[in-house]
Amino acid sequence: MATTDLSPERQGRESRGAVNEGGLPELFDAMRWRWRPTALIAILFTFGATAYVELLPSQYDGKALVAVGPRPREAQSSADTVRVIAPKYVAYVTAPATIRRIAPGLGEDPKDLEHAISAQLATDTGNVSITVRLTSPRRAAAAANAFAQAAVEFSKTDPLLTALIVAPALPDQEVAAPPRRLLEAAAVLVGLMIGIVASLLLERGRPRLRSWRDLARSSGYPVLGRIPPSRALHKGPAEAFSDIQAASAFRIMRANLEPQLREGNVDVMVVTSPSPSDGKTTVTTLLGEAFGRLGMRVLLVDADLRRPGFARVTGVAAQPGLAEVLRGETSVLEAAQKGWSENVWILATAHDPEAGDLLARRFTDVIDEAKESFDLVLIDTPPLLSTDDARTIATMAKGILLVVSRGTLARSMHEAVLAIEALQAPLMGIVANRFKESSAPYYY
Repeated sequence: MATTDLSPERQGRESRGAVNEGGLPELFDAMRWRWRPTALIAILFTFGATAYVELLPSQYDGKALVAVGPRPREAQSSADTVRVIAPKYVAYVTAPATIRRIAPGLGEDPKDLEHAISAQLATDTGNVSITVRLTSPRRAAAAANAFAQAAVEFSKTDPLLTALIVAPALPDQEVAAPPRRLLEAAAVLVGLMIGIVASLLLERGRPRLRSWRDLARSSGYPVLGRIPPSRALHKGPAEAFSDIQAASAFRIMRANLEPQLREGNVDVMVVTSPSPSDGKTTVTTLLGEAFGRLGMRVLLVDADLRRPGFARVTGVAAQPGLAEVLRGETSVLEAAQKGWSENVWILATAHDPEAGDLLARRFTDVIDEAKESFDLVLIDTPPLLSTDDARTIATMAKGILLVVSRGTLARSMHEAVLAIEALQAPLMGIVANRFKESSAPYYY
């Protein structure tokens, strides 16, 4: 492991406020953890937008075509005459005065009709297209024909041009608006974008730890072990070392710890974590296996009297165990059971409602008794942020390992580190559990 001139405490203080380096891979990795709120927001937005779009009234177009041309005596100047004068027919049809005059006869609201009508003059022609969009095909066709007839009547006062309806509007059952499918597709995209933005804001407010480098940068302490996710770890300690990656990870962690054990005379080591389910029991058992293979006599102590796990994981009896030793009903050697591996003993326990008081009164004496018969005592404690038991035990340890699993909130790890520093307990480093390696170094 690389060393630094800064003390761990100073590193922690200087690096906890550092912003994690960004990048597209980190963004995708963050989205993998925040996909649930993203999907929920996208689904809710899409559902709401789709319901709104489906409730919008369908609109239909009525289209009439009016041809404007020169009167017979103006035939020689037809092109120029039409080009200059025909646009006034478009203006006449869409004029508010025309709309207010025609609307009562159609039974339509003039204001609605102003938004519904449009007219266009085809380039270099005298064809005026009149379109009226209403919620009924029949009403839309009737309105378009009425405005077309108004244009014809208007042409009777024009000395140069004359107008003729060449294509009257017919009721068209095809829906012209709204474009429901297009709006629904847009709603899906907008919903996804809103969900992604909301999830990224959530991630920014509550960042999670996703690589072992995040642990080192954020805590200021060395990462002593990097445990990859492996199915073998769920099969129990007896079979876990059959997995080459898991076995190699614990041997590497053992090698990183050996200098500290020698230099600091560490014979009692506490394994804890910020939150439940971080894997500290698995780390404790397999680290004991790793040191046991060096010939050291290792005692694994289950000090979680609220939710004990050793009996379940290792298959040993829960009683007599630590609770009975704390009450003075038996000794450590009598309660310790031979483990699955040579040189490994287990002091399990059962649930005890008086856990906090028992540990505070007698745990120091139990550890002193254990050190007389074992080279190394590994203590599995409750989560550091959940109870006071772990803090009580941490003050008795000569070395502490903090197990942090992938996806843990950065705030939780910071609080755990600060709690250990406040106790002035010797935090040796961090164990990164279930962190995926970018490349597998176990090719031998």
